[in-house]
Amino acid sequence: MDNRPMRQAVVAVAGLVGGYLLYLSANPESQFGTVLPAFWAGVILFAGVAGLLLRYYRPGIDVPSGDEVDLSEWRFIRFLRYGRDAAPFYLGLRLFLAWEWLEAGWHKVTDPAWVQTGDALRAYWERAVALPAPPARPPITYPAYRAFIQFMLDNGWYPWFADLVAWGEVLIGLGFLLGGLIGFAAFFALLMNFAFLFAGTTSSNPMLIMLEVVVLVGWRVAGWWGVDRFLLPRLGTPWARGAAAREPPSPT
Repeated sequence: MDNRPMRQAVVAVAGLVGGYLLYLSANPESQFGTVLPAFWAGVILFAGVAGLLLRYYRPGIDVPSGDEVDLSEWRFIRFLRYGRDAAPFYLGLRLFLAWEWLEAGWHKVTDPAWVQTGDALRAYWERAVALPAPPARPPITYPAYRAFIQFMLDNGWYPWFADLVAWGEVLIGLGFLLGGLIGFAAFFALLMNFAFLFAGTTSSNPMLIMLEVVVLVGWRVAGWWGVDRFLLPRLGTPWARGAAAREPPSPT
């Protein structure tokens, strides 16, 4: 008897609970005493779910070509990349990331200082490029990045760039929420996270980066419970048109 539907339902519930626990650990309004337990409970839950799913995963057999390194892929990584049962595992991660990005983006698109004048971004850039008196360290450690931000300030890029940031965050959040073009959503999310880090803003960026890397690794299946299940086979990829979401290899 195939118990895959029941297994996927259990994993989906566990993934949603794990995503909510991660949300509690990242929410500034959460009580301090619950933040650390919520974070570790979410991590342990996701790890347990991954271990349970891995027991039932049967990878296909790869035959490397003469131009490839003839080493078998780690089964767990192959599961995250190709396993159809990994889709509910990604659901909790996706919803957590969607909430983080949609909340940040909605705050900006409803703020005239972001989408009308760009003054909020200009003030952020000015703080980032400021050089405090020693021994204090500047927010931006890398001189080249400081020069880039200063160039955008001097040329008055902040009005249109603020729109790009605000609506970009909303689109990233929608990508994670709907499971549509999930690889692009994760890539641009990482790009923005690193931009904030280079500007000296740590916040939740390191944790988001770790989760987004996992989603990016599994871009083929992360949106299987979402729009990508229908979208990717029709859009294809630049390197294999129409073949992006082929079914994973079956065991022989």
